[in-house]
Amino acid sequence: MAVSAPLSIDEGRRLERLLELGVLDTEAEPLFDALTKAASLLTGAPIALMTLVDEQRQWFKSNVGLEGTRETSRAVAFCSYTILGDQPFVVPDAAEDPRFADNPLVTGAPHIRFYAGAPITLNDGLRMGALCVIDRQPRRLSGEHAAILQALAIAAAEALEQRKAALERSESLHREALLHRLLVEDRTRLAAILDASQAGTWEWNVQTGEMRFNEQWASILGYALEDLDLLSSSVWRDVQADEGGIIQGAQRRLTHPDDLPQMDACLQEHLRGERPLFESEARLRHKHGHWLWGLLRGRVISRTDDGKALWMYGTLVDVSERKRMERRLHESEAFLDRSGRVAGVGGWQLDLATHQLTWSDQTCAIHDLPAGHIPTLGEAIHYYAPEAREQIQQAVARGAEDGKGWDLELPMITAKGRHIWVRAAGAVEFEHGKPCLLIGAIQDITARKQAVESVQRSERRFRKLFEESLGLICTHDLHGTILSVNPAAAQSLGYSIGELLGRPFKEMMDPSLHGSFDAYLRRVTSEGVAHGLLQIKSKDGRNLVWQFHNSLDTEDEEPYVLGHALDVTERMRHESQLREWSVRDSLTGLFNRRYLGQVSEQLNHNERWGCIVIDLEGFKSVNDTHGHQRGDEVLVAMGHFLTMHVRPDDIVIRSGGDEFVVLLPHAGEQETLAIVRRLEMARASAPNRFTMGYAIRIGDMPLDAALASADSQLYRVRRDRGYQGR
Repeated sequence: MAVSAPLSIDEGRRLERLLELGVLDTEAEPLFDALTKAASLLTGAPIALMTLVDEQRQWFKSNVGLEGTRETSRAVAFCSYTILGDQPFVVPDAAEDPRFADNPLVTGAPHIRFYAGAPITLNDGLRMGALCVIDRQPRRLSGEHAAILQALAIAAAEALEQRKAALERSESLHREALLHRLLVEDRTRLAAILDASQAGTWEWNVQTGEMRFNEQWASILGYALEDLDLLSSSVWRDVQADEGGIIQGAQRRLTHPDDLPQMDACLQEHLRGERPLFESEARLRHKHGHWLWGLLRGRVISRTDDGKALWMYGTLVDVSERKRMERRLHESEAFLDRSGRVAGVGGWQLDLATHQLTWSDQTCAIHDLPAGHIPTLGEAIHYYAPEAREQIQQAVARGAEDGKGWDLELPMITAKGRHIWVRAAGAVEFEHGKPCLLIGAIQDITARKQAVESVQRSERRFRKLFEESLGLICTHDLHGTILSVNPAAAQSLGYSIGELLGRPFKEMMDPSLHGSFDAYLRRVTSEGVAHGLLQIKSKDGRNLVWQFHNSLDTEDEEPYVLGHALDVTERMRHESQLREWSVRDSLTGLFNRRYLGQVSEQLNHNERWGCIVIDLEGFKSVNDTHGHQRGDEVLVAMGHFLTMHVRPDDIVIRSGGDEFVVLLPHAGEQETLAIVRRLEMARASAPNRFTMGYAIRIGDMPLDAALASADSQLYRVRRDRGYQGR
């Protein structure tokens, strides 16, 4: 009986790498067909195949002599044995080999007797399949033919790597074009938002102290824009980015002394990279002498090559009215900070077929009825105040008829005659496309209603600001179940408020994040406060990122967590894009000199790195003779050439103009020389002539010193060759 080949120890990695190539089930390609035909012609075998072995089959990327067949089962594949070793696998006579004598490919079509295959091995040592030749007659494989087959298999592996690189480059160019368009659109939207929000903007050169403002910034403080020429030289210049960072000069005169330490601490934390955003509220002196509250936000948008903050961009918003409202509300209505606290939520359901209504015990308690009470629908509606009965009847009727839910706040009179306010929410469940069940919740919101009505009477302006705020506010219990939520948070998630009440946060999170959420619950419960980032899914499946700062409230009988958050999804995406762009060369896609600086900062003591510097010869004449477009094509091709001839973990950098650097992590003299020889051997296939120099970084030697040594060697090579031009 035929024996199946065993699996290799790295089978999982091998299959994963095979899928990454993106070649399975693709059409035939001339290069691979040429290699297969060459194997057939050079060995004289009537059948030649280029196979890729996946989990269940061997698939033919190229096929000579077995036309019409694209794949066979892996269980009977000869190539399953070939991928187990580095040398060609040869079966002189399959009918005499106990592993294959009963194999259906031997006993039946294509009647294999002779097989020889060389493994297709990628640069990382993983074997994807085989380049094999087959004959229907027993025969031997000469040493010369074995070497030819091995060489063709190496060429096939290189072709697979190059094919994948070409696909990735094409995808990268498409992404770059798309990101550029999105960036332009985002800048336009940002300008419109700033105009609409009446926010003042400022730009600050941290190194020189230079400041730029817009007219709204000046207007907030009562100045004309031209007045800022006198202020800009001193308002921010005295902020030092090191040695304590004390805000002095005119800014001290504009900022309330009590607010200076906190503002300075926040600024320094951001400049040191400890905060993603500078944000501080402070009292600022108006030109006419009175104090106003300003919300200052800013972010470093560029840094010097050595990592120091260079330019910072920010906004100023006048929040004086909000602060006055908050203070007055705190003084007159101390309970407002707990206005959203849940006093108790009851559930109910109505079977539309039987009209049977079921209440939870909490619903009974809200109505001042004993637990287990079973009301009729008419009785339940009768508990609502007379002026609210028609509204709740219409809501129930619409739900039963067309499946629309509701979320209402209505007055109620309990069985004991207490006048209360309740929040009544309902939703519809369907069966076979028709409403079959009404389910909902009822919540005693009397205290909150009284608080809101009090606020509406005394602070209507503040209430409008609160309801229209973009800030995300919610409360949850100590198990992570949502108790209350503001409209902005509900809108951010795409749910109605009724849909969110009583929902565990974990239902809107990827299961892999549940452990982190449990750790957050333990932290906020034990420490009383927690802040960070929360990854959550919206109703339509989008992944959102909320930046939250939550605190534990234990003043009520049931402790709960009060949460404040901002939706930073877009900001995080943009920051990630900007970080990637900052270290990538836009033309070649290689790393740039800024990335070289990052590598230099992260080197450890006694960490050996090889470095090779490459300078293109005569490149200026390429631009002068054929134009800059051709010069750009040469640079892109050179980057690809270098990438293909170094190790997978080596770093290729376009350090500027026609100069490249190759960094070889953890490489000593021997490994570095091996890469240099590899480049020398491939010099004829390079898109342009080039000169190289290399050096080894040893001990605590700065990376710049090693690169300078390599540069010196490069110029010695040029001098010895008598080459002077560019």
